[in-house]
Amino acid sequence: MTYRLNVNKSKFYALAKHYWPEICSMKYCEFIKYYRTRSYALNFRSGDHCWHRMFLSTCCGRVLLADEWEDGNDDFTVPKRREVHRLSLDELKEYGMLEEVPEKKEA
Repeated sequence: MTYRLNVNKSKFYALAKHYWPEICSMKYCEFIKYYRTRSYALNFRSGDHCWHRMFLSTCCGRVLLADEWEDGNDDFTVPKRREVHRLSLDELKEYGMLEEVPEKKEA
């Protein structure tokens, strides 16, 4: 079976909410679809001063989720942090991010 990554703002928001339950309302999140790729980003605030940028992309047939964030204290001296997770097909199916691609029939 062949699958294609199919992401929109609401699906990506649901995935982000799994990792950060204190995420702000979806209307305050910024969703980015990168041109001509299956790569996406979601910018959002979690809690009072924590800003996040999550990247979802394919790499060598695997789907990777990178989360980059910083705790915005008053003088912004806290460095940015980054975590990368490899998502399984089951996780992607759970959030509706996979689309089946029909196989071509040969004559």
